[in-house]
Amino acid sequence: MAYYVGLDVSQKQTWICVVDDKGKVVAEGCSLTRAADVYGWLGNRVERADIVKAGLEAGNMSSWLYSGLTKLGLPVVCLEAFQAHRFLSTQRNKTDKNDARGLAQLTRMGEGFLKLVTVRSQGNQEARALLSMREHLVRQKVDLENHISGILKPFGLVVARGNVVPETFRERVVTALCLAEDHGVKIKAMVLPPLDLYRSACMELAVLTKQVEAIANADPVCRRLMTAPGVGPVIALSFMSAVDYPERFKKGEDVGAYFGLTPRQFQSGQTDYMVGISKRGDPMVRHHLVTAATVMMTATKRWCPLKAWGVRLAKRQGFSKARVAVARRLAIILHKMWITGQDFQWKAVPEEELAAAKAA
Repeated sequence: MAYYVGLDVSQKQTWICVVDDKGKVVAEGCSLTRAADVYGWLGNRVERADIVKAGLEAGNMSSWLYSGLTKLGLPVVCLEAFQAHRFLSTQRNKTDKNDARGLAQLTRMGEGFLKLVTVRSQGNQEARALLSMREHLVRQKVDLENHISGILKPFGLVVARGNVVPETFRERVVTALCLAEDHGVKIKAMVLPPLDLYRSACMELAVLTKQVEAIANADPVCRRLMTAPGVGPVIALSFMSAVDYPERFKKGEDVGAYFGLTPRQFQSGQTDYMVGISKRGDPMVRHHLVTAATVMMTATKRWCPLKAWGVRLAKRQGFSKARVAVARRLAIILHKMWITGQDFQWKAVPEEELAAAKAA
């Protein structure tokens, strides 16, 4: 007898459903969300050797449970959240029990239909956690800058910002507050606490940035990726930890689609058109790739065929679309560099293309 298992994972308990190869429910129930408890629950009801596959939906706790069950010898697959959500939404009632049944039936359909998710290694998960915390502090820093500047503007106090260090921004705000005190505006006591929080966030951000730089500089793959224009330690580590296993992409073009940088197609009958990019996959990596493309097109002084192509495309279709297209090609190039073990090749740009790009 062949069995297929569906696991609907939540923080405290996991609903389990076991079906046979014909889709008939053999056993169902729940256990604590721990690999040993799920493994023991299955062993008390079916022969573990007859379990062909167990499927769970990708989520915050799926990687931890996936790793634990894999170590215990259970054949586990992680299902794509988008596909699983669409499949489960066909059921009339949304319950954990019905979700486990749906995941079991979805797992039984086979890999030809399933869209599986690769679970990252522990080292790359730790790198993702570091990058996520740094990204959160970056957003907090920018939000505080925007909020403090916005508080001062109604009183005629415009703080010059731009690309300045945190201490310079703080000094300018303090100067503006002193000027406001001279004009009888009493807001200094309100702005100083958020300004102290801003300085603390910048200090912690600097610490995390140094950790990212240390990890990237110590990793040979990241050092190779950083030879590409616009790619620094943060972007290199973000790309490397997200891809994890470059061999899992059959074609380099799949990397752009994996990070949601390819257009979506809508086709029905005589209607067939392309819409905006899908924005699937990791939003942080997609943002980093677009940032790298922006730096390449605007700040990198040395010309390469990719930059020349992007600048010409920006003249025809606009800078926003062009930098997304460059980011997609850059992702393909980074994947190729990783597979081949070669640094970025600075090929000479033909004179005609270089002249057209500079004119654009």
